[in-house]
Amino acid sequence: MGMAAYAAVAAATAYSVYTTQQSGKQAQLNADAQSEQAQKDADVAASAAVVQADRIRRMARNQASEANASLAASGVETGAGTAININEEIIGNAEEDAALTIFNGQNQRARGYTDASNYTLAGNQARSAANSQSIGTVLNAGASAGMSWKASAAGKNGTVAGVGGSK
Repeated sequence: MGMAAYAAVAAATAYSVYTTQQSGKQAQLNADAQSEQAQKDADVAASAAVVQADRIRRMARNQASEANASLAASGVETGAGTAININEEIIGNAEEDAALTIFNGQNQRARGYTDASNYTLAGNQARSAANSQSIGTVLNAGASAGMSWKASAAGKNGTVAGVGGSK
């Protein structure tokens, strides 16, 4: 194998390693971006759940106030008996809804962070696979070049006809 052929093999190998490395790097960058977005989405879901829980509590207070006003307008004493029971039921139900809303938001957050971790892991694996593939490319090119050199040195790389076409 001539020097030009070895140079071509070296150039092809270098280019293959470079493109493999760039591909692995880009896959890792994409995975890192997905991971970051998953974390942000998870935090937003948890925050939205807290806001929704506060809204539920505020609506319950308004509903309890409206119930008290209706009872008072009809002549019922609002500080005792049925009026208190109605308020306790309204507030209790709202508090249960608010707690479940926050719990669901925290679950969404946990799932989002798990997704983020999985994206990061996938990116790291893609980068590792690119590194392994690059090493394999270099080793394969080296082995091929070595085999070509050995065959050439042994004179088995082709024969040249002798003078007058004889071997």
